[in-house]
Amino acid sequence: MRKTLYISTILLVLSCENNPTEIRYYPTDRDFSAETSQLILLDTTKLNFRQITNRVGTYDKDYGKLVVEFNDKKIKKRITPYIYDGGLIRSKNILRIKSDSILIDENYPISDLKQILKRHYLNKGKAPYYPDLPRNAIVEVTIDTNKTGKELKKVLTQLTRTFDEIKKETKDTIELRVFFDYLRQIPPPLPPPKMESKNE
Repeated sequence: MRKTLYISTILLVLSCENNPTEIRYYPTDRDFSAETSQLILLDTTKLNFRQITNRVGTYDKDYGKLVVEFNDKKIKKRITPYIYDGGLIRSKNILRIKSDSILIDENYPISDLKQILKRHYLNKGKAPYYPDLPRNAIVEVTIDTNKTGKELKKVLTQLTRTFDEIKKETKDTIELRVFFDYLRQIPPPLPPPKMESKNE
């Protein structure tokens, strides 16, 4: 009896250690509604990156209904992603991230994410090719269209951890707005065939 009680206590403690104790929302929780939001759990989903991105609503229709969720140790993270839907966004406001690199200037390895992300958010008009204001800053995540939710989770985990560090260090009110995009991976269409002139 005593041995059973001891084992069950250990199992209870271990299961409590694995459960998230905090929920963080990106950009914020003001757009999240438990009744209307559709959660995609990146740890268990069978959807690939293209399928997830195609479910994201536009500003005009269904924005905020799709939320991707994943556990990062003791923190449950929920991201409400955006997609490009025809609005004008200056390219200097977009920091493009792939699985292994940051597509800005001359391309940087993903290991430089903190330095580049900090510059992206805290530029305040100093460099002309970064956002003028933190509220204009956008991070675009683009990975291979066939990558799974677990592979997307790896990129988002690194991104949110780095962002949280910067936010804690700066004590500034910055928000992480994440865009999903896979269109830059699709090759452009072939040019039309050259027409021969009738005079020749």
